[in-house]
Amino acid sequence: MTARSTAAGWGAPKLAWHRLHAADWPLLGAVLVAVAAGAAMLYSATLRGGPASSAWDDLVVKQLLFAVAGLGVLALLAVTEYHVLLTMWPWLYGVTVALLLGVFLFGTVFGGSQRWYSLGIVALQPSELSKVALILCLAAYFDRYDVRRLRHVIGSLALAGVLATLVYLQPNLSTAVLIGAIWLGMVVAAGLRLLHLSLLALAVTPVATFTLYAGFVKPYQLDRVRALLDPSFDPLFKGYQNIQTLLAVGNGGLLGTGYASGLQSQGGWLPLLFTDNIYALIAEELGFVGGVALLLLLAFIVLRVLRSASVAQDRAGALIAVGVATYLLTQTFVNVGVVLQLLPVTGLSLPFLSYGGSSLLALMASIGLVQSVLVRRRPLTFR
Repeated sequence: MTARSTAAGWGAPKLAWHRLHAADWPLLGAVLVAVAAGAAMLYSATLRGGPASSAWDDLVVKQLLFAVAGLGVLALLAVTEYHVLLTMWPWLYGVTVALLLGVFLFGTVFGGSQRWYSLGIVALQPSELSKVALILCLAAYFDRYDVRRLRHVIGSLALAGVLATLVYLQPNLSTAVLIGAIWLGMVVAAGLRLLHLSLLALAVTPVATFTLYAGFVKPYQLDRVRALLDPSFDPLFKGYQNIQTLLAVGNGGLLGTGYASGLQSQGGWLPLLFTDNIYALIAEELGFVGGVALLLLLAFIVLRVLRSASVAQDRAGALIAVGVATYLLTQTFVNVGVVLQLLPVTGLSLPFLSYGGSSLLALMASIGLVQSVLVRRRPLTFR
């Protein structure tokens, strides 16, 4: 099937509040449960620090306020005609690039990375928002251009590559890889030919070799791979996180040590407790059963998003859903894989559960886009 632009000809945004009854309410309910579970685990994660000096310093309060703001964004996007957003993709892409470039001039440095704009009591991380922007841009691009032609495949790769490069230079390798995963999931769903996929796979080896030997891969990133293979080579520094997450997961056993009673977490041994390693906290305090239950909840969210692709009224809507599903699935897999020592340490958070305002807003926006697709789905096909 030749790609065609379904976005052309759409005028000003139409806010279809009257169509919200057609939204996927089980999907929204699952998202709210995940956010609530995240807030509960954040409370456990912050107990050791004592009471906050003010409400705004309380991470649980901040996360819930971001969740409320995210719900507003979700509702607004759900009632907005997504085709209108697709027609704006060049402008959206340009703003995203500008925000990523501006970080190098005006961004705040934290933990050796320059990823945030400081906006007083909050910080904006444009790399999180770039994931949602990329999904919209690629959906519009693949709807307009035939992905069976190699030049259009390369064009889409360039769109994702610019964003990934700017994010990597912050440095933020994990999010750059996630951007690549979103591109791959969407280009395959759009109909990438096997020949072109094979050519791209062959091109990966020399590119990866050049990247490695040209110094684009930093020594600390190589140390993370070594720590995955043998965390005992530097147990007090480079392998510390690997060891502590394994101990936390092992402590949990089948049913866990009990809420707010983790030995590693409450003892202060587990680093990045409320962000990257929140799943280690969950596994320790709620055990195997609790950890699997939360993974099943996230799997349910991904499946509902994927199901929306099958009932979308057009190609563009289906591609938006595929992009969001790839975003959620990849980020979940990487975060949990790091905790379970299947992957090297990265900086990706657990969707809806880890602390992070920009991340939560981006996630809620992505669900809002899916709901926009769903409220305009083909009639009598969604159950």
